[in-house]
Amino acid sequence: ATVGSLGTFWATVALVELMDMAFSIDNVFAAVAFTPNIILVCIGVFIGILAMRFIAQWFVKLMEKYPFLETAAFIVIGILGIKLVLSLYEHFYPESAVSQFLSSHTADITISVLTVSIFFIPILTSLLFNFPKVNKES
Repeated sequence: ATVGSLGTFWATVALVELMDMAFSIDNVFAAVAFTPNIILVCIGVFIGILAMRFIAQWFVKLMEKYPFLETAAFIVIGILGIKLVLSLYEHFYPESAVSQFLSSHTADITISVLTVSIFFIPILTSLLFNFPKVNKES
């Protein structure tokens, strides 16, 4: 069977590469939310691409065992999106108290701790109290 002028194999390869590119763009947005430093953004994207290539199977198994991590990932992406929107305010009103806080080291640490906590607290409570429930067959 063919998909257009491509065979199913090449259509699958094209789809995988398209998804990889979409994840890379997502990584750029997430990295920019954490830092405006272009070198750190490039390093973050590079690490993200390598991670997708080499440990994707491990992530699939982890997501099967802890399905609530998918929701946690959406929450983190939402938080980073809000931070990006607020950085637009910071760009236009740099002297405001809100902008001063958003550009502070304290805000960066707070966002970092919050995003890491959103992933690790549910895993810890799941391991200790089986809440949220863990899929045992994984």
